[in-house]
Amino acid sequence: MEREKGISRSSSERQQEIRFMLNEHGHLSVSQLAQHFDVSEMTIRRDLKVLSSTGIITREYGGATYSTSGQPNSIFFNRLGEAEREKTAIGKLAASLIQSGESIILDAGTTTLAVAQNLTQNCTVITNSLPIATILTGQKGINVLVTGGEVRESTYALVGQIAHSTLKAFNVDKLFLGVTGFSLERGLTTTNLLESEVKQAMIHASKEVILIAHSLKFEKVYYHTFADWYQINTLITDSGISPNAKTELEKKGTNILVASLE
Repeated sequence: MEREKGISRSSSERQQEIRFMLNEHGHLSVSQLAQHFDVSEMTIRRDLKVLSSTGIITREYGGATYSTSGQPNSIFFNRLGEAEREKTAIGKLAASLIQSGESIILDAGTTTLAVAQNLTQNCTVITNSLPIATILTGQKGINVLVTGGEVRESTYALVGQIAHSTLKAFNVDKLFLGVTGFSLERGLTTTNLLESEVKQAMIHASKEVILIAHSLKFEKVYYHTFADWYQINTLITDSGISPNAKTELEKKGTNILVASLE
C-alpha cells in the first residue's frame, strides 16, 4: 500500500476506506494503516474501535481483520453501507449544532452513529445505542449515559420499559432522532413498536428535536407513526430532497438544513 500524503479525510470517510481495505486484504496492522493514511497509530486504533463495535471487523493484537462472522441479517449491519456519503455529511452538520456543555440524546441508528463519529464538544450524551455508547466511551470531555433496557439484536438498540422509564426522567437540550421513513402525510414512521415508544419518550424529554435522515427515506411509510411534524423543530437531510418537498415541510413549521456532500 502506498502512503497517501496530503489527503485529508473525516473519521467517517477514513473508517469507510479502512473497512474496504480490510475486506480486500483480510488483515492489516495498525502501523500499515497509519502509514497509508498518514495519521497517528492512536487515530487508527480509535477508528478500529468504532468499526469493531458494529461487528464489521475483528480487532487483533497490533491490527484487525475483516469479520467473517458478522450478522448478515442485522438491520444495523446492512444499513451501514446505505447512503454513506450522505450520512457522513449529515453527521458533520448535526454535530456542529451542539454547543459545549449541552446535554443531548442520540437515538439508535446508523445516521446518529455518524453524529457520534463527528462529536468533539464537551457534552453529556444519553443514548439507547450500544455502538454509539462504545465509540464515545472514554472520549475526553464527553459524559456518556446509557438508558438500559432490552437489546434488539437487529439494531443494537435498547428498548422496553427500562429504556422508556429512564428517558422520562431527563430534560435535555437537543435530541438527534433517527427514522426509518418520513412523509408529508404520515409523519415519522418506523418498523418496530418498541422502538417507536422509546423515540416518543426521547421527544418528550427534549427541548429541541432534530430529525436526521437522508433523502432516500422521504415518502417512505412504515408500520408505525411515532411523531408528527409539529413535534419536529429541524430536519437535517441531504441535497437529494426536492425543492417542493422542502417547501411543503417548511410550511409545516419544520426548519430544513441541507448537508453539503462536497
